[in-house]
Amino acid sequence: MKNLPRLLLAIASAFEVSAFTAIDSPHVWGRWEQALTSARPYENPYADVSLRVRFTGPQGRSIAAYGFWDGGEVFRIRCAFPLAGTWQWQTECSDAQNAGLHRQHGTVEVAPYRGENPLHRHGFLKVSTDRRYLAHDDDTPFLWMGDTAWAGAMRSTADEWGRYLADRRQKGFTIIQVGTAASWMGKTSRDGAAPFHDAELRQLNPAFWQSIERRVRAANDAGLAVAMVGLMEPVERYPNAEAACRFARHIVARLFDCHIVFSPSFDSDYMSLADEVGRATREATAVHLITQHPGTPSGQKTPIYTMKYYDQPYLDIAGVQSGHNRGNRERCAFQSAGWMLHACRHEPHKPVINLEAMYDGHGEKAWQAVDARSAAWRSWFSGAKGYTYGGGEKSPKATNGHGGIWSWVTDPQQHDHWEKALQWQSAFQMQHLRDFLSGIEWWRLEPAPELIRNQPEPQTRRIILARSPQRDAAFAYLPDNEVIEVDLSGFTVPLAVRWFDPVRGRFSPESSSVKTPGIHRLTPPARGEWVLALEGTKTR
Repeated sequence: MKNLPRLLLAIASAFEVSAFTAIDSPHVWGRWEQALTSARPYENPYADVSLRVRFTGPQGRSIAAYGFWDGGEVFRIRCAFPLAGTWQWQTECSDAQNAGLHRQHGTVEVAPYRGENPLHRHGFLKVSTDRRYLAHDDDTPFLWMGDTAWAGAMRSTADEWGRYLADRRQKGFTIIQVGTAASWMGKTSRDGAAPFHDAELRQLNPAFWQSIERRVRAANDAGLAVAMVGLMEPVERYPNAEAACRFARHIVARLFDCHIVFSPSFDSDYMSLADEVGRATREATAVHLITQHPGTPSGQKTPIYTMKYYDQPYLDIAGVQSGHNRGNRERCAFQSAGWMLHACRHEPHKPVINLEAMYDGHGEKAWQAVDARSAAWRSWFSGAKGYTYGGGEKSPKATNGHGGIWSWVTDPQQHDHWEKALQWQSAFQMQHLRDFLSGIEWWRLEPAPELIRNQPEPQTRRIILARSPQRDAAFAYLPDNEVIEVDLSGFTVPLAVRWFDPVRGRFSPESSSVKTPGIHRLTPPARGEWVLALEGTKTR
């Protein structure tokens, strides 16, 4: 940690402490829990008994949740309260004779939040009123800038995880995507705990999931939301539905007080099991968002797995994996744009997020910074309202063919050791994208490819454009184009013309303006990647 700036060192240390610290006096959107002691022994309390709780509070608000077994005779109930004031809770146990769990009740006094954590200031994530993007409970738009740390929650030490979170917060990421305990990640956590004691997923090991829970809480304390994928396959592919649904209910209850999004699937084809677990997850929570992280039906014209899940009532977010496509850049370019466009035009609308695109693996022919960067801009300007970056995949320099942050490479001699991968240029370029989007009303953007009049044939050179519905702004990504011809016939205000460099993260000093309507031919300041910003100006 000696090489971290002093501020990041303090942040990382604070995360490690806060992840283990109980909160006795909850504030709005903070963590609260109540431990209960079972009055009766069970052979397998994880599978043999269920506990439910209902919270009632100000303004008639009511929240239903599960409790969960946490080792020995201990069960816990948890909540993050949306309003300050007095809340009541009462439990219901499947074993009505268990006086320690059944019809227990209490009162919680919740205080207003006075701090700066954006998650606690604005609340849990939800779908916006127009169902196009994600927002916090108070309607503040949530800009999904994700990072794939699939194995990080399982393979990291608390110290490593704190340093990782500090870096991602500094670079402007807003959400971290983690897996559960897939066998490819290893057999145990860095603490030496296994997720289950049996292959049938009936004997859960609380110590393992307490470690995962601490990583999720640390992320939230850093102001970062978490998306957890793979609820339907916590270890191996694929358990029976009963075991998968039981685990989903457990992990939702364990993380009920966290700012988290849940996904039953993790890089699979469409499966009815994912729908079944999706319904079980929805039954366990009405206050968290649910998506599906599908695999990549590479070469298809549409994201067919995404669309099979799309209309399910439990699903809030249309998750897409435009994918890696074995390094085929033409496919990656089409799918990161065309698939987003298809999904965002489906009705009724749901927010579309590109949950996984081509990674930067520091490859020689593909798997480079441009692959992660270009997929991000294509996704955002094609209707996605979020994008998740990945570093490390099938680099020829990696000893096992994989690496980087997502698999949490722990050998410091490897070029893609997790901490080295934090500083790859593509991660800084995600910060450039975040900064650019933060300066505009990104939630208003609608894809408008029909406005481009000089579209080249290769997918890797196609221009991607989005505009505001009021036609007072438009933005275009030019991957490598000498000129853009754009039809601004529907625009009624003069537009300032600026050019943004997505590689270096700065605007060109050159600027101009155009008077609408008409077709305009605009030339970037130089060859290479550019983002065109057309923004309304007042008529002088």
